[in-house]
Amino acid sequence: MKMHMFRHSVVAKVLLIGILSLLLLVPLLMLQSVISEREQRKSETESEIMQSWGGPQTLAGPFLTVPFISRSRDQNGKQVEMVLAAHFLPATLAINGSLLPESRARGMYQVTVYRARLRLQGTFGRPDFSGLRVSPGDILWDQAFLSLELPDMRSLQERVPLTWGKGSLEFHSGKGSIGMFAGEMRADLSGPVRGWHERTSEAGIPFAFDLSLHGGDSISFLPLGDETRVHIHSPWPSPNFNGSFLPQSRSLGPDGFDAEWRVISMARAYPQRWTDGEVEPQALTATAFGASLMTPVDTYLKVTRALKYGLLFLVLPFCTLFLFEVFSRRRIHPLQYLLVGLADCVFYLLLLSLAEHMAFAAAYAVAAAASSGLVTLYALAVVKSRRGILMLPVLGAAYSFLALSLSSEDNALLLGAIGLFLLLGAAIFLTRKVDWYRGKPSGSPMSPS
Repeated sequence: MKMHMFRHSVVAKVLLIGILSLLLLVPLLMLQSVISEREQRKSETESEIMQSWGGPQTLAGPFLTVPFISRSRDQNGKQVEMVLAAHFLPATLAINGSLLPESRARGMYQVTVYRARLRLQGTFGRPDFSGLRVSPGDILWDQAFLSLELPDMRSLQERVPLTWGKGSLEFHSGKGSIGMFAGEMRADLSGPVRGWHERTSEAGIPFAFDLSLHGGDSISFLPLGDETRVHIHSPWPSPNFNGSFLPQSRSLGPDGFDAEWRVISMARAYPQRWTDGEVEPQALTATAFGASLMTPVDTYLKVTRALKYGLLFLVLPFCTLFLFEVFSRRRIHPLQYLLVGLADCVFYLLLLSLAEHMAFAAAYAVAAAASSGLVTLYALAVVKSRRGILMLPVLGAAYSFLALSLSSEDNALLLGAIGLFLLLGAAIFLTRKVDWYRGKPSGSPMSPS
């Protein structure tokens, strides 16, 4: 009769532990909503900083635009004149520069932005209007201009002088003539360089200018040259190369990265010359490439990943307490199980709050030590035996395993599978001699009371 009652008490305790584990998922879900709220607040703060500093930058240019008069006849046979524009891309384009990351803070939130210092140089061939059926007298050479469009003109920090052939000009602001972005910097090819098209040799006319930009998150370029070369250096150690083209060569290290792209015009889907309406702006922006200053794993993502192991950290101390019951005569009340589970839940809240004010590794160490110490001391009091100290190495190993999984993003699934297998193996090994009908290791002289 006693044995029959004990079997039922063991089954009831196992079912109770399962129910408690499911109930404690509720505070874990509430913690997930807190993380989402804090993450959204951080994103809003980052957006506000980006708006005042400068967000992702795309260098769309330079373009050589030459207006011309288009003559046609309407349905009534009357001649109609329109001013259109032909857009020409450089024969060669080389961009060299550096990204200098900086940190901007608002309250406890920090955002990584950058200062970009870039040198753009190359050559334009003499604009070729053959095939456009344009009379030489209808080409408006005195209205030609060089332009470069940017997503946010406020990111420009200095005036931009232009070297065009042997002359010097200066860019001024204007409305985006290509249509990719709202604003552009434009240099009118008149005045000191008037007649440049007549002096352009077979080798083309060289140009060069320097840009100093504010930006954040990423910087991108367009492969506008018949051959485009881009070389970027930055002390940022963890870039993410994105866009339509990856670097031909790159080097990464703790001191930063160095990347170089080389793209030829055959690798894109638009020509070196077109007139208004022949090429959509989206076709140009689709070929952008560049680098972003990626943060490998931010605080909130790490806490979210840690929270995915929440059920494991509920079941593990519960199983340890249950084994204390099996291997001793001490009975543990369900409320005591519940308090241990709540202590494990508080670990994640403690981790989140500390990680917002200190390095994640330090916050994790403090939260893990506090939770492990609290649960171990409580286990010692509940079990009323020195065996309760076993809770400390159990939780220490679990928190160490979790820290290893969080630090290895690429191998997290593999480490998780191995960890669960080892935990299951340990449970099987420890209980291999337990006679679950008696609730004691086989051969034990003690009987359940």
